[in-house]
Amino acid sequence: MALTSMSLQELIREDFLTCKICYDLYTVPKILPCLHSYCQHCLEPLVKDGALQCPECRLQTDVTGGASSLKTNFFINSLLELFQMKHNRDLACTVCSDAQKILTATARCLDCKDFLCQSCTQGHCCSRLTLHHKVVKLGEFLAGEYDAELRLLQELCCQDHQREALRFFCDTCSAPICRDCRMLEHFQHKVVSMANAVQRERPSVEQLIEGMAGTITGISDQEKAVEETIEKLKTSGENIKETVTKYVDYIISYLLAQKEAVLGELSAFLAQQMEGCQLMKEELQSQREKAVSTREFSQRVLYVGKDYEILHLEGMIRNRIQELQTYTPQKLESQIPQLAIAWDQPKMLAEGALFSLVFPSKQPEGDTETVLEADTEASLPHKEESDGDPDSPLDSCSSCNESAPGTPDKNSFCGSRLSKGPERVCTFEVDQCFSQGKPNITGIAVLPHGGGILLLDKENDEIKQYSADGHFQQSLPLPDTEGVFCGISLCGDILACSSDSFLFFLTLEGKILHKLLLRGSESSYAITSYQDSYVAVSEGTLCSISLYSPSGHCVGRVKPTDYDGGKFLFIAVNAWEEFIVSDFIKKQIIIIEKSGQILNVLTTSHALLTKPFSVCVDTNSNIFVVDQLKVIKFSPDGETGEVVLSNQSRLKRPRVLAMDDRGRLVLVQESGYVHIYCF
Repeated sequence: MALTSMSLQELIREDFLTCKICYDLYTVPKILPCLHSYCQHCLEPLVKDGALQCPECRLQTDVTGGASSLKTNFFINSLLELFQMKHNRDLACTVCSDAQKILTATARCLDCKDFLCQSCTQGHCCSRLTLHHKVVKLGEFLAGEYDAELRLLQELCCQDHQREALRFFCDTCSAPICRDCRMLEHFQHKVVSMANAVQRERPSVEQLIEGMAGTITGISDQEKAVEETIEKLKTSGENIKETVTKYVDYIISYLLAQKEAVLGELSAFLAQQMEGCQLMKEELQSQREKAVSTREFSQRVLYVGKDYEILHLEGMIRNRIQELQTYTPQKLESQIPQLAIAWDQPKMLAEGALFSLVFPSKQPEGDTETVLEADTEASLPHKEESDGDPDSPLDSCSSCNESAPGTPDKNSFCGSRLSKGPERVCTFEVDQCFSQGKPNITGIAVLPHGGGILLLDKENDEIKQYSADGHFQQSLPLPDTEGVFCGISLCGDILACSSDSFLFFLTLEGKILHKLLLRGSESSYAITSYQDSYVAVSEGTLCSISLYSPSGHCVGRVKPTDYDGGKFLFIAVNAWEEFIVSDFIKKQIIIIEKSGQILNVLTTSHALLTKPFSVCVDTNSNIFVVDQLKVIKFSPDGETGEVVLSNQSRLKRPRVLAMDDRGRLVLVQESGYVHIYCF
């Protein structure tokens, strides 16, 4: 998020000024040490034994004096004042109201803060006392044209002297004070103006906020390390299972008992290791989300907040940032198993266990001939398999089964016969000639009528355009922002891109049409489009979907009934406006109606599904899912499915996919190759 793009208009929004407990506008907003704010009456039921746990980040806070003893968030309060003032459409003249009259206001005096009718406006502009006051039209005022001036004129009054504004800062007491306080209780104290105090403290706060980038990067690196360890554990387990199975099948049937024993030991070990790694990964994700949330809130306060608001929150911001920066993740202690195979002479078969798992902390007992690591092939007789080019496409059948045009039948599964697999049309590598780094494709948008393919290169902040047969055409720059673009979708002739917590609407030439602040605090948002009507945004841990029209307005939200605890990732929408979403935490696919009703849940208990990732639908509403090293095709209702593409090479792992209007599947692999298949 670029700091220069932070505007007052973006903050005076109902979603930013809404309590996440009661979902109403804040009432006496109280701010916790973690910088999350809630209504005072919402927090009071949460206080137990003088302690309060934040509903979002679970930070424990001592509140011996109850919720009322917490700091009031004057930053939110002042923005609420502007919001409520602008959204009151039945405004009466405040001058006439004092004279027992009720006339509709047509103007607003920014100096007196009075709403004026037509006659009072004329008199206000002619009076010697108010001749130089700034009187503006009510329509312009309510449209937000004078929000910045209103913020400059807003003042927080002293609690002891109700009519005096807080314009000074007492260094001795570390508290903002008014003019009367300065002349009375604080006369002998060291007092500076509020502006000088902010100017003095701003550099150190800026430095703290900048330091959060390194903290977030460090947490992300730790998270990647955990993911790599998980992948190694999976690879080791899969290869050991394959080795043991082949060895047992090659010997004789009575060795199956030992096979089951070693696989049971391996399964128990992997389950234990996976559980520890998963817990650490969830902890790192939680810590990263806390750091991102703290940085965004601090930036908003620092660049939009008034002086007394910044000073009011400076200590809490400093404490929260220092607390997050001192976080030290636990050391990951994992053991990658190895396999030891005993000498296989017949006379030795009954002398001890044939198989034993080798861990770093112990060595196998007995005489062993060969140690096979998790990533090595067993030296056992088996049918020959051709590895081929490491960047070759996924294996598929050679025939092409094109579906007939027409309205899809929701109860039919088009092309469900395994013998009728996809046919590869073409393969090309993502262009690197003009890229600063190796391309990292995270999103696909297909131009209509065979117009080509748009690939979002996250690494180089650009969109690469290719023809329908894979020829590079041009690179389109993305808007200049500190965020990282990750999602892309085409809604009619408007291009939608997601970057951190913002949604951009662009022309196909790259011109910005709209910039919207998304709900939640996710680091990335997946998006898709329904025809040219709206863009659907998957909202991560909120487990919901927001719909935005190309004109930049929110036109609806989809919240599945009684569904929580997951994290929505990739999203697709079919011809009946049913949303297909992959859940990253629960490792499942859910099919949701626009009303929020869940039609079906595809879980890992399904024989084909293990770890769903990217999703898309074809013109017949069949569902395509990237699942580790394979692509699965499900019927529109999710009841039947089959693996249509698969490969066992790690270098060929599929990443994201999309379907064009001609029924062709566009698949991008981690290796940077793009394959187009016809069904």
